[in-house]
Amino acid sequence: MCYADKGFYKMYANNIKPAQFSRLDSINGEFWVSGMVSHIGEDPFFRWHDSGDLQNLEHLEKIAAVCLATPDTRHWLPTREYGTIKEFIAKHGKNAVPKNLTIRLSAMYPDKPVQIPVSLQNVPGITASNVHTKNAIGTPCKAPQQNGACLDCRECWTDSVVSYALH
Repeated sequence: MCYADKGFYKMYANNIKPAQFSRLDSINGEFWVSGMVSHIGEDPFFRWHDSGDLQNLEHLEKIAAVCLATPDTRHWLPTREYGTIKEFIAKHGKNAVPKNLTIRLSAMYPDKPVQIPVSLQNVPGITASNVHTKNAIGTPCKAPQQNGACLDCRECWTDSVVSYALH
């Protein structure tokens, strides 16, 4: 049911997949952090991953470094890699998530709210996002009513629980 297996992702798979794998390979490059900082520039908002997820602890540590180097940018990181988040907090402490980063633990199943692991509860910067078929489980995402765009909504960059309609 993943949206990345439909629409433009599927239509342009011959172009998109090689580009995605190239970006994936670049994470291990020595200039990845500085390159991302340059890419983000002075953008006030940045979403990590439109398709894909954290690769490992080092990847999350690099994202945190980018966030620290772009203090005027609000970052949103959706992830299903709960284990990597746990590992990061265990290694760096409960206050390790940069203040300008919102980590959204993504739902595994539609209509079942995310159960934030005890070790991640009350950790600043960590929240959840759910997926619903009928009734929102949290603040409903406005994009479906806005032609698929965030427009001026920035709810995903806050600590509130957001619920996305299954798409």
